[in-house]
Amino acid sequence: QNIIFNLKYTNVLFLVSRMPGFFERHDEVYLYVPNLIGYARVASVLYAFAIAMKSPFQFVFFYFISFVCDELDGRFARKFNQTSTFGAVLDMVTDRVATTGLLMVLAVQCPCLLAPTTFLIFLDIFSHWFQMYSTLALGAASHKDVKSRSWLVRTYYSHRIFMGYCCVCCEVLYLVAYAGHWPELMTLTAPGTQGLAALLPSQIISSVPKLLVPYLPTAEGLPLFTLLGLAALPGFLTKQLCNWVQLRNAADNLILYDNRNQATKKQ
Repeated sequence: QNIIFNLKYTNVLFLVSRMPGFFERHDEVYLYVPNLIGYARVASVLYAFAIAMKSPFQFVFFYFISFVCDELDGRFARKFNQTSTFGAVLDMVTDRVATTGLLMVLAVQCPCLLAPTTFLIFLDIFSHWFQMYSTLALGAASHKDVKSRSWLVRTYYSHRIFMGYCCVCCEVLYLVAYAGHWPELMTLTAPGTQGLAALLPSQIISSVPKLLVPYLPTAEGLPLFTLLGLAALPGFLTKQLCNWVQLRNAADNLILYDNRNQATKKQ
């Protein structure tokens, strides 16, 4: 009996040792490490929006944490060989919903921003949905089209650093717009910028639109969020241009897909 027990115990240990680990590819896709990070992203951004109108520091912190995790989930997916279609869709939908939510917060804070924020939401969702549908219809494995006819879209998806820079710039600029509504955030000044206010002519200061007044330098220095906004502006503009080009190319690809189907049916 002891011999039989030892053989069974040895077989169980052997089978367990051959089972895939938590940090390897296994059958429980919902429990993949990158997907767990994705759930944490959703929880973090939901909490951020829940406190957006009363706790600006916490909002910026939790929203930014959610955005940082966007980089981590992809990195861990590749590291642990835990890539999945579910994870890719979860990642893209979370990105779109989070950005949409932030733009909605801006519109609530400042109703005059309703038109531009709505345009940005439409452009963001249209371009990514058209891109995903067109690439899948044409047989691509991912919506990240590295074979696009546009050099800008090819460059965007082929170089992760460039894509990451553009995405970060967008989110940072939106957070800068959010910060302008909160004096406690705008009191944070960049080091070594004291005295800049004295260099600005009074005519320029008086002609600045009311919406931009919080971003002007004060006696304490240049607001930190003003500096971040200026640094993020080029990447933001590049990202919006890429969204527009991506939308146009994806629309052309959908028409091409229909034309091919029609030609096949005629044959």
